[in-house]
Amino acid sequence: MSAIVVGFDGSDLARRAVLWAAEEAGRSGADLVVVQAVRRPLPEPVFTPMSTPVPEFVTEETMSRAAEEHLAELAGELRQSFPSLNVTTHVRLGRPADVLAEEPGGLLVLGSSGRTGIAEMVLGSTSVELVSSAGRPVVVTRSGPLEGRVVVGVDGSDTSTDAIAFAFEYAARHGRELLAIHAFNDSGWAELPEPDVDHVRADLAKLLDEQLAPHAARHPSVHVAQEVAFDAPARALLNAADGAALIAVGSHGRGVVTRAILGSVSHAVLHHAPCPVAVVHRR
Repeated sequence: MSAIVVGFDGSDLARRAVLWAAEEAGRSGADLVVVQAVRRPLPEPVFTPMSTPVPEFVTEETMSRAAEEHLAELAGELRQSFPSLNVTTHVRLGRPADVLAEEPGGLLVLGSSGRTGIAEMVLGSTSVELVSSAGRPVVVTRSGPLEGRVVVGVDGSDTSTDAIAFAFEYAARHGRELLAIHAFNDSGWAELPEPDVDHVRADLAKLLDEQLAPHAARHPSVHVAQEVAFDAPARALLNAADGAALIAVGSHGRGVVTRAILGSVSHAVLHHAPCPVAVVHRR
């Protein structure tokens, strides 16, 4: 992985995202690029604390200078905590979603919401836009690194295959166990006799084995648990999310219309999971 890009806006949630990205960069040997977008302001007077107030207008230059100073301080803290980490900071002019989309890197990391979010569980507009359209994996952080397992959704699609690869690599780097879930949401199964239900379960377990086998061979140190759930995929994943270090999902499943549309499962997991979520796009 060449670089991990993380968006920063000065909020506590963005700071958490930076720390998550720094740890991941340190473990993967990637560079860390911290980016803050500055939007063009409307001129407004700011009165400096002097005996005779003199108006100083807020401009792109003053906003950029303040952001650069804040990022320099943040980079210094990161270098103290992660001495071997190569940290670069950029202040860019423009919409945050546009700025971050244009920043090159193999992984994009975002906080769940920015300064306008009302709670950690509210997904900010920048995160929604980037998760829906980015041509690379995007991780939306929440409570930071946890000591739990990695959960991955499996449905046989191409993006699911990429999510499996991402989940195995993350689990191997962090020494985590992996839980792979294949959910079967056909309501007709409930009317089947028990032997037929067992047959369906066995077929799905075989599919799960086939999907996981090449990745398990590449990462023999990762302990893998498998679950076939007769439930809605999003609900099955969210039920496994408590205490998880990460949930990995494909950006869309079998019912996708275009690459720019976020699938219903990834959408639900992003909005309701209490842990970091990786949405993996096909490149």
